Amino acid sequence: MELGLKNKVVLCMASAAGLGKGIAMEMAREGAKVMICTAEPYKEQLYAAQADIEKETGNRPETFLCDVNKAEDIQALVDYTVEKLGDIYALVNMCPGPKPGPFDSFADADWENAFQMCLLSYVRTIRAVLPSMRRLGGGRIVNSTSSSVKDCLDNLILSNTMRMGVVGMSKTLSAELGKDNILINVIGPGRIGTARITNLNAMRAEKAGISVAEYEQQDLKSFPMGRYGTVDEYGRLAVFLCSEANTYISGQTILLDGGMTRAY
Repeated sequence: MELGLKNKVVLCMASAAGLGKGIAMEMAREGAKVMICTAEPYKEQLYAAQADIEKETGNRPETFLCDVNKAEDIQALVDYTVEKLGDIYALVNMCPGPKPGPFDSFADADWENAFQMCLLSYVRTIRAVLPSMRRLGGGRIVNSTSSSVKDCLDNLILSNTMRMGVVGMSKTLSAELGKDNILINVIGPGRIGTARITNLNAMRAEKAGISVAEYEQQDLKSFPMGRYGTVDEYGRLAVFLCSEANTYISGQTILLDGGMTRAY
């Protein structure tokens, strides 16, 4: 299948590691002109990701330091991408997950921080790239969330709440942006082998009073495929939805979870 991403400009948010890096890797593999970014404290990780992607694909992505919690950083990132690579055809929105914990453990500041990072940052990046996509006569937006948008996850109330906001925004925008030939979709990972899952599993194992290995052995019994997903599998889903092969899928929420989620 011809995906039509060669020389297309793709902006991948929060892409120094984990799912974001996995998506950027697969975009680079397809020959896209990729911009990757992260916040200042993780700049060495960003440059390592740049080197890894170039080594693996032969396609060197550009880099930019951007704090997704700052509107001015997001606009500067988009402006730099357009100046350096050209108008943006595809945007992949990604952000770190907010703190886990029960309702009573969070103050207003925690809720405000989660809103800024997991919802408002997506609003700001979309707003910033739309002029580019309209100049091109169309584009693709993928908003990465979590399987929690289909099946509520325990101890993740901040994530559960903000991710649903992304779904509502995306569904509404699919109607507003259709006339511009801009397709927008939501993807959500189930259990993918990333550092965040490692940290969450360690927390869950401690709570259960067992080792991480024991917890994961028990956890995987409920997985139809008996394993966690991989970042490259997640990346390939994002690539298809952002590609020219996708001409009519918009406003949808798609999980990559190996059949883990039982909800319809």
